[in-house]
Amino acid sequence: MVGFVEDIEDIAGGSDKELQIENKLEQVIEMWDTQAFAFSNFKQRGPVILASKELGEIMEALEESQMTLGSMAGNRYSAPFREKVQEWIANLSTVSDMVDGWIA
Repeated sequence: MVGFVEDIEDIAGGSDKELQIENKLEQVIEMWDTQAFAFSNFKQRGPVILASKELGEIMEALEESQMTLGSMAGNRYSAPFREKVQEWIANLSTVSDMVDGWIA
């Protein structure tokens, strides 16, 4: 057992890092599963404009989530979650493109 201490430490450290990535990924997913856009009324057309206060907060959260997922994608310990990470990178990229098109 003494001869395998280094291997055991590597395995335990790797599994801890995988757990951290899994937890952070779940936090990102949970946040975006419950995220809602707020709309403001425009003239007499009803709620067709994204509310600016909420939009700023959403854009900030979107950028932060995209950076987090990008960091995960490049991390060797994210291999078990790579497909889900890539899926959410694509999802948030679509959201970003849609919001950019809406406010342009």
